Amino acid sequence: MKRRALALVAIAALVLAGCIEGETDGGLKAEPSEIATTQPQAEARVVEITIADGSVSPRGKRVEVKVGEPVTLRVTSDAADEIHVHSDPEHEMSVKPGDRDKELTFKLTVPGQVAVESHHAHATIVQLVVTP
Repeated sequence: MKRRALALVAIAALVLAGCIEGETDGGLKAEPSEIATTQPQAEARVVEITIADGSVSPRGKRVEVKVGEPVTLRVTSDAADEIHVHSDPEHEMSVKPGDRDKELTFKLTVPGQVAVESHHAHATIVQLVVTP
């Protein structure tokens, strides 16, 4: 019985200590999750892609991006196609005739070169050169 009473007293002391710790700044204490730690979002590097009359533009262009920088592929198409980003993990988007400014945004986490390809036109649209 004495052990139970001692355990209850210890628990009460811990709870009370937590309440006293929170009694700063007029009794208000901000929890860590409530503190604003957001940083401004980096603007995405936008790659404009056009699929029209059986061809893709750009074709083979090199675009430099930094690791973690958002990349947005913005596609306008008059034909059905699949755009694949051969990264790890891979990203892909399907487009259909009449799509205008369809977007796919992603981040690349490993330095190197990443091909963005049109699978129906069998063409490399851009090579993303990812630098640290």
